[in-house]
Amino acid sequence: MSTLDQPILIANSNYHVGHQVAIFVAEEQGFFNQEGLKEYDYDARGLIPGPLERDGLSMAIKNHGVDIATAVDVEAAIYQRSLGAEVYIAGGWRYTPFLRWYGAKHVTDMSKLRGGRIGMREKEGLVQVFITNALEAAGVDPEKEVEWVYDPVFGYRNNPAHMEMLRSGMIEAITSQPPFSDQLEREGYPMILDPNTVFPRRPGKLTVATGQMIEKRADELRAYFRAIIRAFWFMRDVKNFEYLRDLEKRLRRTNTHNEDERGVVAIVTAPDRVESWAIPIDGGIAAAAVQRIADEMGKFGKLSRPMSAKDIVRDDAVKQAFKEVSSRAELKTAFEIALAAQEKYGF
Repeated sequence: MSTLDQPILIANSNYHVGHQVAIFVAEEQGFFNQEGLKEYDYDARGLIPGPLERDGLSMAIKNHGVDIATAVDVEAAIYQRSLGAEVYIAGGWRYTPFLRWYGAKHVTDMSKLRGGRIGMREKEGLVQVFITNALEAAGVDPEKEVEWVYDPVFGYRNNPAHMEMLRSGMIEAITSQPPFSDQLEREGYPMILDPNTVFPRRPGKLTVATGQMIEKRADELRAYFRAIIRAFWFMRDVKNFEYLRDLEKRLRRTNTHNEDERGVVAIVTAPDRVESWAIPIDGGIAAAAVQRIADEMGKFGKLSRPMSAKDIVRDDAVKQAFKEVSSRAELKTAFEIALAAQEKYGF
């Protein structure tokens, strides 16, 4: 972690460009400055590869001197706390996306995926946890009894090529979303898993902070969250579609050297993708959701001891920040737009 006389260091744990957007919105729209966060550094490159995050998160945070890490996998954060690492869940970042799983026509239940191939953008992807848990519940070993097919085509489900992978028989299960999921259903491909009925508003990525940041730089942490909450509201407003589409293009062109991130992938492809962005408009995370995930991790042998959410979550700063910005008269319109988007999509 940075020393107390240095600007705080905010770092993206995940390398995806999509996770950089909120920070650059807060910066370019002046939210950081307006909320009093005058001095900070931001490292967008990605602290640690996803498959190594569970075991190496706190070491990467310490080695790089990070105070706040964004886009951290929820299970990685919980596991690190189970080891006693001085990193805490301080707020939310992304809900697990509004996606459904579709299977080949012969896949009538999860057990039929034994020996099958499952499409995924990359190992430890944000949407992988639901299918993994569902396989385990059906008695299928996700490590030994299925083949994971990793390909960028499965990234954001806005390229029809992901459907062709299922139609051609190259894989037996994929995630999809409208309008492509509607087409798959019309063609008779069964929906085999709807995560939103299993665990609505499940946190997928979140924000962690060090104990020092929480205890000794609380004013700056609240300022950070005030700015990020305002950025989240901005990102849910369809009037900002053109700016957000341009920002994503700029970031993919200038702010990453990863060939997959600089390619044809894109998030902000239509106004509804803005409105339905799976980000928490209060910037927070529900302790009950963290407890449920910790309990599930214990059930599946991912934790060596039971964990209580009160030992994992320290979210006073984000709660205070949300209370402050949501009560301002000049932000009423932005807040109401975000509330309407949340009501429409459920998150």
